[in-house]
Amino acid sequence: MIGYFNENRRIMNSPRWQVLSLSLVAFCLLASMTCEELFAQNETPAELPENQVLEPGDTLPLTYRRSAYDQPQVWNPDEVDDFTLVDQTGQEFTKEDLLGKPWIVNFIFAQCPHQCPMTSRMMMEFDKTVSDVDMRMVTITVNPEEDTVEIMRKYADIWEADPKRWLFATGDPVQVWKLIREGFKVTAWENVGTARQPGMEFAHDNNIIHVDAAGKILGRYNSIDPKEMSVLRRVLKGDIETPDEFRPVVIEAREAQQATVLEYMKKVKADPLAKLPYWAKRLPATNAMLNALATLLLMLGFTAIKAKLTSLHKKLMLYAFGVSCLFLISYLVYHFALYQYAGVRGKPFEQTGTIRTVYFSILISHVILAAMVPVLALVTITKGLRQNWESHRKWAKVTFPIWLYVSITGVIIYWMLYKL
Repeated sequence: MIGYFNENRRIMNSPRWQVLSLSLVAFCLLASMTCEELFAQNETPAELPENQVLEPGDTLPLTYRRSAYDQPQVWNPDEVDDFTLVDQTGQEFTKEDLLGKPWIVNFIFAQCPHQCPMTSRMMMEFDKTVSDVDMRMVTITVNPEEDTVEIMRKYADIWEADPKRWLFATGDPVQVWKLIREGFKVTAWENVGTARQPGMEFAHDNNIIHVDAAGKILGRYNSIDPKEMSVLRRVLKGDIETPDEFRPVVIEAREAQQATVLEYMKKVKADPLAKLPYWAKRLPATNAMLNALATLLLMLGFTAIKAKLTSLHKKLMLYAFGVSCLFLISYLVYHFALYQYAGVRGKPFEQTGTIRTVYFSILISHVILAAMVPVLALVTITKGLRQNWESHRKWAKVTFPIWLYVSITGVIIYWMLYKL
């Protein structure tokens, strides 16, 4: 009996058994995180104010903002006032010139590197699907001071715009901004301070506004939402009337609707992440699981080398490096999607007090050290693959704790940002 227990103790203390045990723990932890995310998929997501159901059959109205600091206002345009703009050929046109046919309007500026080209391409592709509809398209710059006729002509040429059907317009800045703010009531403003970065001189929404042949505004649609664009297509083709959820608020109901919006905004903050497509919403959890997996692989690799299992150590560390590379790709894709679909650079941390100080302390150290990991890891791995053991060990003593810290804090940051 004593020999039996001694043999079991010897087996359990063996390096291979320890690595196997850690691997089992790693599998269980990752499985539990995966299950949590799968169950979370069945939860009802927080909806944006314009989609939140208040009463059976009632929805909050569409809203817009005049600046980054203003409260959302009910979107209630009626008819477009008279205006004079200049198209890409240098010809002036007015509201009267557009009457007689339905038209759709969107807003861009030429220096915009991402959002505006995306919406312009969408307009070009959308035009092909409604080529049988006798209509006009108008793209108006929110930067009329710099977007001259020549610039708008070049921009129109990129998207193969026929001026007989698709106008790219600029004009007097005062008149253009009056049309934006008072006519179409578009969420748009000029950025200032630190928010004013190259290519981000202006902020504006991605919406397309539908105007009928008499100049009356009928509806508003998100140009990057395929479902909404499908609805607009059916409306333009005459298959359906404009659904209520896309219509502007009638003037008589404005005050009551505005009170409802403001009261609701006090209770529920619009979550920019709700604007992301499903695949992008899953990326933060994916990133956390990749960080967790990298952490466990690093710990297994450390255990393996301590047990002098060199071949196993090599495989585990290469796996850890591969997982970290996948994390970096996923992280960049997520933040690109966040800007493209939600117009934000990242999810803000909304907690206050001590926890906020703790969060930013972890975040700052994580970001600084994370920038060092790719270089340190590549140098250390290269030294090992070349069997330069002495140099490899020296680099590893620096790389390993930094790499491990970055992987662990990546999971902690996810938990604090998305789960608290």
